[in-house]
Amino acid sequence: MVSMPRSKAIPDKKPPQHGLLGPQGAPRGLLRHYILHRIAEKPAHGYDILREIASKTEGSWRPGAGSVYPILKELLAESYIKTEPHRRGETSQRVYHITPKGARRVRQSSDMFRKAGENWGAMRRLFIELVEPEQLPNLFTHMVSGQFSFVRDVLELKRDKIPSKQIGFMLKEYALNLQRQLEWANRTLKQL
Repeated sequence: MVSMPRSKAIPDKKPPQHGLLGPQGAPRGLLRHYILHRIAEKPAHGYDILREIASKTEGSWRPGAGSVYPILKELLAESYIKTEPHRRGETSQRVYHITPKGARRVRQSSDMFRKAGENWGAMRRLFIELVEPEQLPNLFTHMVSGQFSFVRDVLELKRDKIPSKQIGFMLKEYALNLQRQLEWANRTLKQL
């Protein structure tokens, strides 16, 4: 019997994250921008931010304290935020507040995310090509339901910040697009 040399076990490693996506599929830098935006909206504790992200993403993104607190420390060092100790019972928690420099950065980031959202829509055909045909029905239903949720979320989360005239325009445009899509879907169904 010939004995074969034993090979050393190589532990399974996660493939390295490349490109724009970080852990859990979130775009790189999103957490930093969201933290700054959130503090600009309302002063917060780090734990508040962790809870809100998990809640707003329905648990699909749960950054850990090891991600959030170093970012808060960087934002403090860069003077985008400031802090005040806040006593709650026996523990001392920091409440983070936006600075004028941080508020300017939030405005700049808003434009960047608007452009990224527009580009995302423009690149949809590339994503469709990259997804295997058997996976397209699942992607399709997810994206369609996501579009409806996006419209509701925009109006529910930003309603008090958008003039009612613009909301009316947005809803009319949306209804017109829905009508066109329904007509297209009905024509396509008849052809099947």
